[in-house]
Amino acid sequence: MSDRLAVVEEHDRFLVVREDDPSDWLCAFARDGEFPAERWARNMASTYNERLAVSDRNRGDRPVGAPE
Repeated sequence: MSDRLAVVEEHDRFLVVREDDPSDWLCAFARDGEFPAERWARNMASTYNERLAVSDRNRGDRPVGAPE
């Protein structure tokens, strides 16, 4: 199972979802003609995914909870 996030575009909003289960959305940004909903959704998913990748690289082969 991936912990990564993705963006799903709907008619009236952009959803930030779990990549493995797009029906499990975390945040919705409504399209209203003024608010940059798509940009906010993509930035949220991108920032989270980048931090997740850094965390995974830093953890290396250590089991979760193992001392550093």
